[in-house]
Amino acid sequence: MSSKNPLDPLLNMAMAMSTRHYEYYSETAEQVQTPKVKALLLVLAETEQELIAHIRHMMVTGVLDEIEVLDRVKVGDEPPDDSPIAPERKDSDPRIFVCNKALEQEVKGYTFYLSIAARAKTELASRLFEYLAFVKSQQIEQIRKVCTTF
Repeated sequence: MSSKNPLDPLLNMAMAMSTRHYEYYSETAEQVQTPKVKALLLVLAETEQELIAHIRHMMVTGVLDEIEVLDRVKVGDEPPDDSPIAPERKDSDPRIFVCNKALEQEVKGYTFYLSIAARAKTELASRLFEYLAFVKSQQIEQIRKVCTTF
């Protein structure tokens, strides 16, 4: 009898997405010259690193802590603002270009996690992906807060 967690394939998928996001933020931060954009990208990379650690923790211990967080917050009722930031400046201001690219990436992650939550075969899997969508919505808010100052 195998004691493999039935959520492992889903967690592996989430791990792969977060790893790609982490690599994008880290690599882009190395290339960016603007201090505020670099700082934003490094914070986003750190957030993805924390999410990766969370996912690893869930693979080892289960998802009970994350489910408890969901009991305290409402996910999906009010989707995060996915409108581009200052679209009229995206071609002339590299900070806005990077901000919108990061925003687009996180919105894709958010929608992806919510779509899996909606199609999940178990309540536990659904709640897991609602939690991951919640984390992405927080990242989206963070991007908007920083980028609207440019």
